[in-house]
This record gives sequence, C-alpha cells and structure tokens, in this order.
Amino acid sequence: MGHSLLWLRFVAALALASCTGVPGDPPAPPWEAGAFGEHVLAGRVFAPAEGRFVAPAEAVQRLASADFVLLGEKHDNPDHHRLQAWLLARLIASGRRPALVMEMIDVDRSEVVSAYLRAHPDDVDGLGEALRWSAGGWPSWDMYRPIIEAAVSAGLPLAPGNLPRAVARGLARGEAGAKAGIRNLGLEKDPPPEVAAAMAEEIRESHCRLLPDSAIAPMVLAQRARDAQLAAVMATPRPGLDGAVLIAGAGHVRSDRGVPARLRETAPGRSILALAFLEVDPEKDAPAAYAASFAAASPPFDLLWFTPRLEENGDPCGKLADDLKKRPAK
Repeated sequence: MGHSLLWLRFVAALALASCTGVPGDPPAPPWEAGAFGEHVLAGRVFAPAEGRFVAPAEAVQRLASADFVLLGEKHDNPDHHRLQAWLLARLIASGRRPALVMEMIDVDRSEVVSAYLRAHPDDVDGLGEALRWSAGGWPSWDMYRPIIEAAVSAGLPLAPGNLPRAVARGLARGEAGAKAGIRNLGLEKDPPPEVAAAMAEEIRESHCRLLPDSAIAPMVLAQRARDAQLAAVMATPRPGLDGAVLIAGAGHVRSDRGVPARLRETAPGRSILALAFLEVDPEKDAPAAYAASFAAASPPFDLLWFTPRLEENGDPCGKLADDLKKRPAK
C-alpha cells in the first residue's frame, strides 16, 4: 500500500470519527472484553483530583494540552488498546505531533524498528515479525498494531522505550557494569522509605506473596530502572515534534511514582497527564474505591477510564507457584 493511500485511509477514519461527535466518539460497546460490560462505570472517565466524571471530549482536550501523555493499560485487555489507538488518533487530529514511546519494545531494538520502517515506510504489518514480538511475552501484535499504525501513518516516530531485560536483571543482581547503569539512569539516590516500602508491597501483592524476601529489593530496583528508562526516552529532544505519548502498563504511569515522577525531575516545567485504563470491579461502583488497588488514598492518576474486565480463566497464583517451583531446575 502506498504512503499516500495509507494516509488517506487514516484521514478518512478521523473524519468519520469527527462526524459521530465532538471531537469524535471513542470505541463503544460491544466491548471486546467479556465481563461486566453493563457495569455503571464501564466507558466513563473520572478525574480523581476533582472528584467528577468528564466527557471523552474533555479528556481529549486535556491530553492534547499536555507535553507528555501517559496511557496506562492492563496489557491483555483489548479494549484498552482500542482506546489508546483512538486517543492517539484524536491527539494527532488536534494538531499534536508527539513521538510514540512503547514499553513493549526494548531500547536495544531501535535499529530494528528504524531499518524496518525505512524499508517499509507505508506498512507496519510486518514490524511485529521483525521485532520477534511473539517471543517477547506480550499479548498479540494485532492488539498493538493499530496504535503503531496511527503514529507511523502520520509520519511520527516510534521510539522503543523499555530497559532491555538483560540489563534490568544485571542491575538487580549487582552484576559487573551495574553501577554504571545505576549512574546513567540517575538511580544512585534511594527513594524515600515510604515509597520504597510501597513499591515492595506492590511487588509482593502482584506476585501473590510467593516471592522470597531476598527477591523484593532487586525487583524494586528493576522497576525504578524501567521507569527511569521510559522517562528518559520520553524526554529526549526531537526537532519538529512536541512531546511524547507513552504506552505502558498502568503501574508505570501512576503519578505519585513511576514515569511521571521521573519526568518531573528530568524535564521540569513540562506538563504531564497520566491516564489509566482500569477494569471495573463488580463490587466497586464508586471510582474512589479503586484507590485501594494502588495502596493510595486516591487513585494515583490524573484521569481514569473504566472498561469491562477481561474474562480470566484458571488460577494465576497457582500458575505462578508452579512456575516458581520449576525455576531452580532451569
């Protein structure tokens, strides 16, 4: 497909969206995630600091006015990716020209991305194969392809953002060169004790409290390193562009710590807006009730966008326990 045809298709999609509302209606039911689509919060956007719901059009306006936009997801929920692609398209239609930074692509894959897009500037379909996406442990490439296509179709750069796994492991284990990595990422100073304790508790909880205590501090360091790397890529100056949009897990985009906190240190004066897509809980009808999931007094994001839940099968904690039992034998 030629570049002009791809661009016309992209513009036509934006025009169609604009005809359905102002500034275009977001993806709506039928939701692709299968559970609790009729929940009172599903599809609604909430501003925790103001204690009120906002219309999608207002959410777009707020995002368009921020230098750095962070869109947090639950990786395997397809509706989160549909909404990310829609929001990126709306930002571009508003005149913004941000870089697209992705947690799902390690920074050492930058040349793979550049080489593929030089050879195939009009077609991102084969990029997943070039990146060996299926071997990376992320959900299907098909979920992320529309987000990347929106950026590439508009002539915007795709910037790998994540710290390579080998580097993160080396930092956590204190391997040779780890001190240089800590210095390069600005991690010499420990976080405040309350932040370190909160991050440690989050890691324990997310791993079903099955990890040994000796593993917690290294994993906190690895999390901090990934946040620092994502922030560094977002803040990289790019002539002709204005800011960046980050696609990452919701834990990375929380405003009290994570990438926004790093950006406030490394890019002072730049505006930041963090939006998290959250799956509804059938036992929680009030947005404030979701703060407990983040061990916070209030949900630690500028905006929350609620979606149905992905139907989950099996016992994730049981699976993790089995994996941990097998690990020493590997």
